Amino acid sequence: MRLESNFVQKQQQTQSMKLMMTQQLSQSIAMLQFNMEDLTAFLEDKALENPLIEVIPGVDTAPDYTITTTRKKDNLAGADDTDWLEQIADTTMTLSDALKEQMQFLDMTSQQKLALLFLIESLDKNGYLQTELDVVASALLISEGDVLEMLETLQGFEPAGVGARDAKECILLQIQRHERAPDKAYELIRDYFEDFANKRWKKIADGLGIEMVDIQAISDFIITLNPKPGAEFESERVQYVVPDLVLQRDGDELRVKVAKQFLPRMKFQEGYFKMMQATQEKDVAAFLKEKAGEFDWLKKGLEQRESTIGRVGEAIVRHQREFFLHEGKHLQPLTLKEIAEEIDVHESTVSRAVNGKYMETVQGVYELKYFFSSSLTKKASEESDAGDVSSQSIKKLIQQFVNEENKLKPLSDQKIVEMLDDQSIQVSRRAIAKYRGELNIPSSSKRKRFV
Repeated sequence: MRLESNFVQKQQQTQSMKLMMTQQLSQSIAMLQFNMEDLTAFLEDKALENPLIEVIPGVDTAPDYTITTTRKKDNLAGADDTDWLEQIADTTMTLSDALKEQMQFLDMTSQQKLALLFLIESLDKNGYLQTELDVVASALLISEGDVLEMLETLQGFEPAGVGARDAKECILLQIQRHERAPDKAYELIRDYFEDFANKRWKKIADGLGIEMVDIQAISDFIITLNPKPGAEFESERVQYVVPDLVLQRDGDELRVKVAKQFLPRMKFQEGYFKMMQATQEKDVAAFLKEKAGEFDWLKKGLEQRESTIGRVGEAIVRHQREFFLHEGKHLQPLTLKEIAEEIDVHESTVSRAVNGKYMETVQGVYELKYFFSSSLTKKASEESDAGDVSSQSIKKLIQQFVNEENKLKPLSDQKIVEMLDDQSIQVSRRAIAKYRGELNIPSSSKRKRFV
């Protein structure tokens, strides 16, 4: 009996340590993703729970920078922007916040709550689950069946489609919950998703025994759904920007510094710690040990966050050196993967480090995501030399052309090449196809409507 008791006790201790490490990892990831305001709020919440933590906010005299950002819902089948909800309710609540709020109304065990929290923290910005179920099961020491049960619970939350593992599952989840979904819509997406995306409508019509006009009606319904449900928590808003990094220039020398004056800091409440420690009570000692440990790993998390953002900023400046040194120079093509490989971190870490983080430069304040861009070349003419044209500008033109096209006779890639050429912008047909893909715009044959 004693051996059995020792075994159970060790197993419980191991599981407890595993859960603590999982929670700490989850919060470290969250700290990297937070902007200045969210980071301060997060630490102040921790201070409310931990009397050994005092939070000293960064200076509140931030530079008077404002940036307006917009995010719209994306399109599964490449429809015009007007086919999608243009106005999304303005909210400061994050997707994670909204999902955790819905958790409060469920009757769950502590293990189920932990699994559900793990899944929520594993969602990407679009609301998709990016972690395999067996990985979650292994991390939490539970069965895949238990994880799947919590995933199904998550997929029942709002917004509809959250917790999906791919676009197909996301759309199916929304069809299931939509009162006005057309007949055969679920069956069509379930059994003919690839054919539908590629507009092999005759094959679908034959397989489901329906008319082309029925498929068109289903298509019109599908494009009203949101294949990226997490995006509804981002809307057009004015942001008061506090730079995370400052770029200093001395001649041709560029130096990146973390804007520490705006960062919140933590201070250990040494006086309270000694006063409580003097009681020499066992329970108090255990409490102090736990809270002191939390202070230590939060401090390390802050240091790691600062280091990661700084290293990412330095790598960006190395790649975009000409942009910072010479006015009028355009950005060089740069990807998250390149930076990740250069500083030896995962690509998702770079993504979190640049999202919502800003750099103050001589030219102005830029979100770090701005520096990840490809470029095209403007055709030389008699009046002007050839120069770079932002790929973002090209994409806007392509989107505009497609928005205004006749849907019964959509524009071919070659026609778009010719239309850009009329504006003295030289782009290959292959490049058009690439940018169409990045805009989620299908080929002309797949954009064609029949009614």
